[in-house]
Amino acid sequence: MNNNNSFQTSFIPKKPINSSSVSVVKQPTDFFTILAVIILIVAGVVSGGLYFYKGYLKTQITELSVSIQKSHDSFEKDTIDELSLFDKRSNAVKKILGSHIVLSPMFKLLGSLTIPSIQYTKFDQKNTSNVFSVTVSGIASDYKSIALQADVFNSAKGRFFKNVIFSNLTKNKDNFVQFDLTFDVDPSLLSYEKDILLGDQSSSNATQSGTSQNINLNTNQPQ
Repeated sequence: MNNNNSFQTSFIPKKPINSSSVSVVKQPTDFFTILAVIILIVAGVVSGGLYFYKGYLKTQITELSVSIQKSHDSFEKDTIDELSLFDKRSNAVKKILGSHIVLSPMFKLLGSLTIPSIQYTKFDQKNTSNVFSVTVSGIASDYKSIALQADVFNSAKGRFFKNVIFSNLTKNKDNFVQFDLTFDVDPSLLSYEKDILLGDQSSSNATQSGTSQNINLNTNQPQ
């Protein structure tokens, strides 16, 4: 018996499936691949930046080195010029001090060496060829006084007086012995530089007083 009310189901499509209507789902790009590409790009940029910065630093270092060298050379030149000028001035001062003489130490020594029976009436000096020569005229009470005076000049205390010679010994109308005396003076005794270093205040006082207390250059008779 054919049942007209039966429901017949068919799984066969009535229309063919259109291939163009089927959606194709694309696979998403891998996240790590994108990250790797980004890192690579960043690394390249950083590498390039470091390269150019390194070049910049080298240039700066070179320029700074040149600047420092110029400053160093300029400093050395200024220092050398200053030291050279100081050396020239120092040598000039030494030359002046070396050539300048002071007579007060000689007068002081001559006064201390002169015995009471000897008096000087005339004094003359001459400086030639670095030899300072002195010529003195005087009177003595007798010939024995001149002999004693010669011994004093030849003693250790009179070592600064060289080539001491008494000459032209004659008696005057008052029966005193007139004489001439010559000697050379050791340059160290006349050194102005030495006199300054020693700070010999007594020499300055002797110069100011005209050495009248040590050497009698008048014509008074010896006692």
